[in-house]
Amino acid sequence: MSHTLSTSADPVRVLIVEDDPMVSSFCARLLHMKGFAVKTACNGREALDILQTHPFDLVLTDLQMPEMGGMALLRELREHYADLDAIMFTAYATVDTAREALKLGAFDYLTKPFSVDELERTVRRAVEWRRVRQERQRLSEVVALYEISQTFTSTLDTDTAVREIVELLWRRFSPAALSLSLVHPEDHELELLAHRGTPAPTLVGVRVPLRQEPGYDSLFEQHAQLINRREPVAPSHLARLVLRSNDRPVGVLDLIRTPDQPGFDSDDRTLLAICASQIAASLDNSRLYRQLKQQNLETIVALAAAIDARDPYTAGHSLQVMQYAVRLGEVVGLEHDRIEALRYGGLLHDIGKIGVPDAILLKPMYLSPEEMEIMRAHAVIGVEIVRGIKALRAVLPIIRYHHERIDGAGYPDGLSGDQIPLEARIMAIADAYDTMTSDRAYRRAMSQEEAIAELQRGRGSQWDSGLIDRFIELVQAESHTLRLPQPRAVQALRDQAAHMPNIELPRF
Repeated sequence: MSHTLSTSADPVRVLIVEDDPMVSSFCARLLHMKGFAVKTACNGREALDILQTHPFDLVLTDLQMPEMGGMALLRELREHYADLDAIMFTAYATVDTAREALKLGAFDYLTKPFSVDELERTVRRAVEWRRVRQERQRLSEVVALYEISQTFTSTLDTDTAVREIVELLWRRFSPAALSLSLVHPEDHELELLAHRGTPAPTLVGVRVPLRQEPGYDSLFEQHAQLINRREPVAPSHLARLVLRSNDRPVGVLDLIRTPDQPGFDSDDRTLLAICASQIAASLDNSRLYRQLKQQNLETIVALAAAIDARDPYTAGHSLQVMQYAVRLGEVVGLEHDRIEALRYGGLLHDIGKIGVPDAILLKPMYLSPEEMEIMRAHAVIGVEIVRGIKALRAVLPIIRYHHERIDGAGYPDGLSGDQIPLEARIMAIADAYDTMTSDRAYRRAMSQEEAIAELQRGRGSQWDSGLIDRFIELVQAESHTLRLPQPRAVQALRDQAAHMPNIELPRF
């Protein structure tokens, strides 16, 4: 039972535990005259029975009593009624007993015989301290709710939202284990988004099919399946909620405490219920945002594929360049937003080739100086195409500058060194490496070793030295996973290229 402080309209509730009828009656009559609501018990065992059915603000207990004495009662109060204050009194006071009583959580210690003023003053101090403590707790909960609200509404990125949700709930409720799952209605699946604590679950991100059954029991069972829970948990130590948004379930939040921890009380569950509604809205919004973002990415992938498809030798080029650039960005430690810019930049870096005539774009030999100028304009044309899309502003420097060189001999602006944005320097390496290792109408693809040698020759003049070193390490370690399938030209075109003379590779 929750033992929260009675309101100002109700009297403060005091339980007197004393085996001496005279002392018990004296304390009860005095406190009753002062406006307190009083009940009495003759020993600790009787007091615990009363506490199971009646809420109190304060317990006054004697030290020595039959069946259960004051120290044993204090231990029970600390374990089962941690928010309930107690005052100990005895005729056999010693420093050791006083120290032990205070160590067990007693607010104060009175020695018999005590005066009316001593009793009233000590009781009122205990009640005031309890009121201040509970006001602080309520203020803490208000602050926690504000923090929760700010946390859950500050991001639309699912991974960030989940990470912040788990951290905040772990800090606020101190569970032994916490898990969170998300319903994917379009796939009819339940995904484990996060798990912290024990027992060890299957990998985060694993999904199970949703069963089409009424009620929430099947949802709870599938969540338990995701986290490998086999042993039952006492209801007092389990807080499990279905997260709902727009009148439909969006996930499950599950917190567990161990038997040696206090159970979840009514205040915990109320705050969790408030959290659950905000978590549900946050996760649902994040899911919809991720879905929309994926659709946008798929649209851009299709656009990039359409551009690449103009030349059978460059089919899949943009997707492969994206793969290289994103991985190199991860290796050098770029933040999430900059990685995302590389992702979109890789897909869109050649979008300006829409404005290049087929006669130039598909020419199976070297371009004339005039044709080369038209080809080089694709970087500027690409920026103009994308400029009007606000969500892609961060991609513009990548598109414009991915053909600049460290020595300043690149285009379109002749930038050099650190004047070239880091993402554009990364893209230049990814673009050049894929071009070298792919078939072209005028030559066969280079081997990995040949392409790496070419990168090393251009290290510090055409490409950033540090990035080249990291990229070579990356390719040598991960080439089997980095390289996408390459259906870039039909066999007839391969055969045609095989009969062409070897030509020195141009500078990219």
